[in-house]
Amino acid sequence: MLHTIQADFYRLFRSKGFWISEFLLILNIISGVFWGDTGHVGIQPPQKVKTTWTGFKALINCSNNISTTVLFILIIIAIVVGVDLNQKLYKNSITCGVSRTGYFFAKASVIIAISFSQFILSYALAFILGTIVHGLGTAPHNFAAHFTITVLIQLLCSIAWASIATFALYMTHSIVAIFVSFILGTAILGLPAVIFSKIELFKYFGLNFNFGLASDATIAQNSALVALGFIVIFALFGLIIFKKQDL
Repeated sequence: MLHTIQADFYRLFRSKGFWISEFLLILNIISGVFWGDTGHVGIQPPQKVKTTWTGFKALINCSNNISTTVLFILIIIAIVVGVDLNQKLYKNSITCGVSRTGYFFAKASVIIAISFSQFILSYALAFILGTIVHGLGTAPHNFAAHFTITVLIQLLCSIAWASIATFALYMTHSIVAIFVSFILGTAILGLPAVIFSKIELFKYFGLNFNFGLASDATIAQNSALVALGFIVIFALFGLIIFKKQDL
């Protein structure tokens, strides 16, 4: 299992696709710091005024664009897991003695590490550039606690999206399925809250969380629980499908 993880990171760092995606992610952050706007996926609330991205403000504004970070995570998943399944390279690991369960959790470990690193890169770069260009700014009340909650729940949400995407990937072995599941999932998961507006739980199915929500303990708790639920369900189904498939 450890050898599989090491091989994945070795291949990832030698992939041009990885460095291109990181370059685009960095450009997205730079555009936010200098022009006050970043790209996003899905529906976002309209911004009334573009504000200056000071160090602290850059962190807050970046938290509103989790969908962009998730998209870059999915691109890397396509490189690490998608290519393996699409070209059936996983046979090499399994025939060398790695169990399917071990292979599955090795890939899951890489995905978690990728998700964490992408958030660290995004927030660290935004804070450093924002501070250099516009100054540190003023930290809101209880900033450290609320920002920590934000990052942790966003990490859970990103892993939940990764679980959904990899479930589709294990089921189809198609790299395209990763992005189709994200695009369709963004639309489909928003429907229950619209159709059944009185059911509170459905409001959290969008798997979207930002700094502005961290001060509400109920919203934070429910968002985390829903994300964990999606992770467990789709990871379990993904594992079951992978274990039952023919080589």
